[in-house]
Amino acid sequence: MIFLLIIMCVSSYDKFLSIIDENTKYKIQLELDKMQEEYFAQLDEKLNELHSLRHDMKNHLIVIDGYAKQENYTKIHDYISVLTNNLSTTDPMDTGSSVLSSLLHQKKQQAGRLGISCDIDTQISHVAIDDFSITTIIGNLFDNAITAAQKCSSPWVCASLSQSGSYLEFTIDNCHCEKIKEKNGEFSTTKKDKNLLHGIGIKNVRKVVSDLNGQIDICYTDDTFHVNILLPNYE
Repeated sequence: MIFLLIIMCVSSYDKFLSIIDENTKYKIQLELDKMQEEYFAQLDEKLNELHSLRHDMKNHLIVIDGYAKQENYTKIHDYISVLTNNLSTTDPMDTGSSVLSSLLHQKKQQAGRLGISCDIDTQISHVAIDDFSITTIIGNLFDNAITAAQKCSSPWVCASLSQSGSYLEFTIDNCHCEKIKEKNGEFSTTKKDKNLLHGIGIKNVRKVVSDLNGQIDICYTDDTFHVNILLPNYE
């Protein structure tokens, strides 16, 4: 009888974990869908602006040519500044994955709103890694980097994605100004915002990387935190 109860409890617990896992994936997928929708809307807006600028370009060039004949270089500079400022700052991220592109774009915008210098270099055209795994890894690491950087006087984050042989290589560096607390490879957090990606943590990032047969290297100095990840990404 006791043995039967134990089996029932274990079975119920497994089902409970499965439900939580599916619910978490569903919520994250909703976040991804929303990010992609916003990203594509901004790309459409920029495309429309470019079409409008192209349509009026002849008139703009006539004005600039007039200033050039007058040798009024200040007016030329100011006019060109107005043209460029009227364009949105949406930077298309060409990664071969709409999910990854919109995720990177969203993180760069988030950093910009917080006054953080964020440079993202993408040199990949194909992503074979599933959406959930790539979101878990890159979304969480960007959140950690942004949270740490925004506490510094001159905040910055720098990331790159490239194809290294048959591996996707993701590197992210950020400044930090607090003492890092590490124990057995785990890092404690000072985050107050416990959203989905924040709650996943370095521990789960390591697990996902391991499940994908990848490699992760984390190191830091007194003012810089560095993460390098290699993930199989076969064509």
